[in-house]
Order: sequence, then C-alpha cells, then structure tokens
Amino acid sequence: MKKTPSRKSRRENWENFADGNDDITIAPYLSSAEVCRRFAPSKKKKGAAVDDSDDFFDATDLMNKGADDYRRQRRAAKAQKGRGRNAGTASNAASSADVAVDINKGGKKSEKISSDGGASSKTGKFDKNRKNARSNASTAPVETPEPRKRSKRNKNVGSEPGDRGDSVGLRVVGGLFRGTKLEYGGDRRVRPMKERVREAIFNLLGQDVRGKHVVDLFGGTGALTFEAISRGAVSATTIEIHFPTARIARRNIEILEEKIPGTAAKIELTTTDTYFWGRKLAATDPNAPAPTSAIESLSQATLPKDVPWLVFCSPPYDFFVDREEETLALLKTLRERAPEGSLFVVESDDRFDFDLLEVEIPPKKRRSYPPAEVGIFRV
Repeated sequence: MKKTPSRKSRRENWENFADGNDDITIAPYLSSAEVCRRFAPSKKKKGAAVDDSDDFFDATDLMNKGADDYRRQRRAAKAQKGRGRNAGTASNAASSADVAVDINKGGKKSEKISSDGGASSKTGKFDKNRKNARSNASTAPVETPEPRKRSKRNKNVGSEPGDRGDSVGLRVVGGLFRGTKLEYGGDRRVRPMKERVREAIFNLLGQDVRGKHVVDLFGGTGALTFEAISRGAVSATTIEIHFPTARIARRNIEILEEKIPGTAAKIELTTTDTYFWGRKLAATDPNAPAPTSAIESLSQATLPKDVPWLVFCSPPYDFFVDREEETLALLKTLRERAPEGSLFVVESDDRFDFDLLEVEIPPKKRRSYPPAEVGIFRV
C-alpha cells in the first residue's frame, strides 16, 4: 500500500525544489483564450518568409481555440443553425467552399472527390470550384417555412365582434339536425353565439322549445333559429338587416332543406331593420286579419297568435348601451303581444341591467357565461 506523504514532508520537498540551483520559472495559470491571444501567430503579408521556429505555439495545437479553422467552423455551424433545414442547399454549397479553402490553404495540390467517383487533382480547378460554390451560396434562395395554421377547432367563434377572419366551424348542437355544419363568413361583427352558450341555453329551456314559434330578432347566420327548429319548434321568423349575412342564412336554410324536406317552409327570413319591424308591429292592430297581399305584408308585421312564441333577443352588445330605449321598447311590444306561455331569451353583457325589463327572472334562469349574461323569463 502506497503511503501518502505528510504535509511536512511535502512542504520540505517543495522548499528544496524551489531553492535548488535549477533555473526554474513558474508561470501563472493562463486560460486558453489568453494563451491564444498571446501566442497565436500574427497575420503575415504575402511573400514574407515563413518562420517555423515557433511552431510549438501554433494556435492549432491549443485545442483549436482562436485558430482560423475553428472560427470558420463555428460561423458555419451558427449560420446552419439559424437557417434551419430549408437552407440545406445553401449551407452545403458554403461548406463545400470552406472545404475547398481548407484543402488549398497551404497551396498544395489535393484531390476533391466528385459524386460520380471522379477526382480533380489540380489546384486551379479547385479555385474555380471554390468561386462557383461561393457564388451559389450567396445567390441560393432560402425558403422560408410557412406559418403554422391554427386548428379550426380551437378558434373562438362568436361573442367578440371584430374584423373579418377565416371561415370557421359553426354547427347545430342538438336535435334532428345535430352535427349539421352551417356556413359562416367569418365577419366578427355578426357575433354568432358560442356553441357552449347556445347549448347551455337550450338545456335550460328543455322541452319548452317544442310547439313554439321562434322569433329571432337579430338572426345573423340563423344558428339560434336552426337550433330551435332542430329541437321541435314548429315555425320561425328570423330578422336580419345585413344583406351578406342574410344570404348566408338563406344558404343555411337550403342546407337543412336538403337533409329534411319541408324545413324551409317553416322558416320566414325577413331582411329589414329589427327596430323598424318592431315599430310596424306596434302600429299593427292585433285583432286585424292576416294580410292577404304582398302590399299588406310589407305594411304590417304579423306573428301567429295561436302558438306561443320563443323570442331570442341577442343583438350586438353595444345596442344595450347606445340604443337602450329602442331595445327596451321592442321587448315591451313583444311582451304585450305575445300569447300566454311565451318565453323570452335575452343575451347581453355585464353593462345591461336586467331590472330594466320590468319582469321577474327566476334565479335559476339567470346565468353568466362571460362575457355573455343570459336571462330567461316567461309571460
């Protein structure tokens, strides 16, 4: 077993070593970067004599740090990493140019193996290939990767008005047309109700939807109307003032007609201003007979009297602030004209006070689905 020398003996040995007659110089510790800075060969002019006396301190022997080859390789690696996979052609051309420079650095003849197994042994050809490679690397087009498209399933549909976006998925949640995809142009100003809010509302309504006449005051794409028809409503009146959106709603009616013939006859789509339609309804005698001509139909606004209504009031949220009086007057007119057993569904945001409706809303029928606030009451 080897015996470890004591501290005293090691100190004595060091003192004897330091006090000896040998000419010894103890150099301080230098980092590799400092060694390269001090001892790396300086750049020499062309035609100058080569001095090989200091080869021991050549930078290539010092772990290649600070040497020209090492720096060039690091630059090439960083450039390749920044460009990514799509810049493979340009990086290969640049790397082939660097290889040609490395091979011909000393001015010696060498061989470059081609893809077909042939070789070129003259330095002049290497210089020509090196120039071509560098020019190809500089002019090679770098393909930019296409941005990743967001999944349509994760897009937030509705309840946030804004600019036009992509056409996203809109479908009927339940009933006969469950899963039917509806068209939607992507205009955020239309603000179709979110599917989770629509499903929650019809879960609260339950079987009360059956046998009702739907009055969708701000129809949009008609999603609420189609959901009610799918769940047992007998007929519907949908009002929409925006002509492009009304055309989309009409195409959605045709989609439902293809699935179940006779559905289009249940839905009356009216393209007019909802508040103007409400004023016509207020001016129409409730006891007057149904219009028999097109002119009478244009001058009157009528709804069936023998069937309870299911009224949806889901306008742009700003209408509850900017046009509050008109909205309250419209709902009051419908409450006064509605047959017994009719239901009203009002959707707004937190800026609207439901107490202004002057009706009693049961606590279980008042729900919050931020940013939407929903109130359901019966007359």
